Amino acid sequence: MDDSILWYIREPDGTVKGPFSVSIIRNQLSLHRLKTSDKASEDQINWHPLSHWPEFRVVHSEDTAKQLDERDGFDRRNEQQSHKETIQRSEKERRILESDDDIHRRQARTQLMQKFRQRKQSFFWPVFALVSLLILILWLGVFRGESFPTSLSNCDKPASSHVNWENCLKPNINLENKDLSHAQLRNSQLSQSNLMNAKLSGANLSYADLHASNLSYSQIQNANLKGANLQNADLSYADLSNSDLSYADLRHANLGGSKLDNVRFDHAIWIDGRVCKEHSIGQCKF
Repeated sequence: MDDSILWYIREPDGTVKGPFSVSIIRNQLSLHRLKTSDKASEDQINWHPLSHWPEFRVVHSEDTAKQLDERDGFDRRNEQQSHKETIQRSEKERRILESDDDIHRRQARTQLMQKFRQRKQSFFWPVFALVSLLILILWLGVFRGESFPTSLSNCDKPASSHVNWENCLKPNINLENKDLSHAQLRNSQLSQSNLMNAKLSGANLSYADLHASNLSYSQIQNANLKGANLQNADLSYADLSNSDLSYADLRHANLGGSKLDNVRFDHAIWIDGRVCKEHSIGQCKF
């Protein structure tokens, strides 16, 4: 038996394993971990069943039988059988090769246990994620004293002073000349909307998405725009006096002619991408 030659094994599903020595392959055959129908090749080009190669012919003997005593996995000798003879078997009987039925039963049992473990794992993570999400919601809504998102029915209300559109999705909406003073627009989606000459004084626009919206000539005094997305927004000639734009994103926004008296720009992203320093009042300090 020449162990200097290494062989590759290709299983029925096309999986190629190896290389292995002849002794290893013969050992696996004797333990029924390989089948004679599995194909072998030295060069991974010419494939033939193991039964085709004389190197892998296994003759049952005491030597090969002893190897069977070292099998891993489910051992049928440890099972609680009702028949006394199957429990108390002599050493030679324990070394007898398994029948095809025994092999199939052992393989089916192994597959069943593997499926059980996989299902157990696949069931654990979704439940864990759901419980974590519920805990987070309770923490945000109860322990921090914050209210849950506004009912979506509020989103159907017409534009008006003090309207509550918190968390509402209203992109591309036309609000030109509308009075939205003191409106609750926190975390609302108003991207690419027309708010030209709108009245937004005292409005809460914190974390609102106003990306590419037209806010030119609008009245936004004393408004809360903390963390708002104002990228590419047109704020030309808008009055932002005394408003809070800390942490707002103003990249590529148009501020030409806008009134910025006492506007707070702490940590805001300026039109050129630089971040404003703390205590940036009336202008962005770098």
